[in-house]
Order: sequence, then C-alpha cells, then structure tokens
Amino acid sequence: MSRRLAIVALAAALALALTVPTAAAAAWRATTSAPAFSLSTSALAAPVTTCTSKPAVLGVSSYAQISWSPVTDATSYTVTATNSANGANQVVATGVTATTIDVTGSVLTSLLSSVVRALLDDGSVVITVTAVTRNWTSPPSNGQPIVLSSVVGGLLGGVKCQS
Repeated sequence: MSRRLAIVALAAALALALTVPTAAAAAWRATTSAPAFSLSTSALAAPVTTCTSKPAVLGVSSYAQISWSPVTDATSYTVTATNSANGANQVVATGVTATTIDVTGSVLTSLLSSVVRALLDDGSVVITVTAVTRNWTSPPSNGQPIVLSSVVGGLLGGVKCQS
C-alpha cells in the first residue's frame, strides 16, 4: 500500500507541477503596458520667396535681392541656384540665418560654369530656399529666376529678377 500511496503522491505532485505556472512560464505570460508618451510627426513649411531687383549704385553692378518669410522652428536656410536650361544646381549658401540674400554676378560666377552658362545663353538661374532645423528640411521654396541685367550690365556682372 505504501508503494501505491507513493505512486499516487508522485502522480499528484507531477499533475500539480504541470498545472501551476513556474517562474519561467510566468515570464512568458507577463504583460506590460507601453510607456505613456505620444509620438508626433513634424514638417517645415517651404519658405515663400520674393525677388527685388536692386539698381547699380556708384559703379557697383546691379543685383537681385531674394527675400523670404521666416519659417517657424527653422534654425537656418539653404539657398540653391538651378540652371533653367539643364537642371544643374549648386548650393549658393548654407547656414543662412537672415531672411534675405543678395545675388550678385560675383556670387553666380563662383558657381558651376553650367549655371553661369544659362545666363550667357539668355536663360535664367532659378534661386530656391529651403528651411532647415536639426532634424528636418523643408521642401524648396517657390523659385525666383535671375537673368543678366543687360548685355553691358551682364558683362560687368549685373543681374536682376526676371519679370
């Protein structure tokens, strides 16, 4: 009888062990909740640009002044020039913190020759601005085409906004 009692006790202990969760089983069945913080997305609006032709003063060539509306949360701006004929582009300035930039003939001649070539071929150079933060870059602004101020003015480095 004691042998029978020992088998019944062993069977009962085994059945109990299989039905009661162990520490390892508890780890697999544990539930938790996600941290309580919200996720959000962000985007910077594209700057809206305007172009003002500035006349030559005291022998200095005429130039184009590009202005744009400040973009909320932007820490700086990047200004890019694009050749209207072939789409080649070049960054004119990065890290700009003002909301205007003067585009002069000397600025354009320091760019890729293909951009300058657009001016000489009666084309234009299109100036765009993007707003920048540490993590985000806006879409490009509306483009402002720049052309030679005249044949003679162009030889002297003068540019103006295309009307």
